[in-house]
Amino acid sequence: MSDIVRSEGQHSTYAGLTVDIAEDSLDRVTKLLAGISGGVYKAVGSALNRAAAAGKTAAKQPVTREYSISQSEFLSQTRNINHFVRDTGGGLSVVFGFRGNVIPLMKFNTRVNNSEQVVTQVKRSGAAATLDRAFTAQMGGHRGVYERVGVKRFPVEELYGPATPQMMYSNEEVMDEIEDKMAETYEKRIDHEILRILNGWGR
Repeated sequence: MSDIVRSEGQHSTYAGLTVDIAEDSLDRVTKLLAGISGGVYKAVGSALNRAAAAGKTAAKQPVTREYSISQSEFLSQTRNINHFVRDTGGGLSVVFGFRGNVIPLMKFNTRVNNSEQVVTQVKRSGAAATLDRAFTAQMGGHRGVYERVGVKRFPVEELYGPATPQMMYSNEEVMDEIEDKMAETYEKRIDHEILRILNGWGR
């Protein structure tokens, strides 16, 4: 049950990954594109988007081997985030990572058995759990797994599994693989993006 959470507000999880891959070369990019308004933001932003996409691709197989969701679900539930922060001294840094909401339990290996009990398995290596007080229902166009808060019929709360950034963080080897892939992709893309801006492509 530790992987199952209630819906007291669909909470979002942020994973700050490889902030340093942008910061290491940010000064160089800033100098090269100093005369072009917004050039740094365009070049670094585009390179980070490519890096994030590569990171998600690297993560989808090991994560979905560990957790009982599909690769397409993992990709759709994972959002990359990057934004620039300028400090009081004029220095520029980048916040970079992934964001994701907790995922409805129905998206995992969840079924209703012959006794009308909800049975779910969030991690493939773990035993399936029988949720005695839970039920499935269609609410507002969405079918989910719900649990009554008290003895009365209402209110109810939906049950969720972990967010995708939590899944990534649960395995250090996966994290290392993601970071390596993103760093490699960023370094490959940033010079191309700088050249695009200097040559006026994409303006």
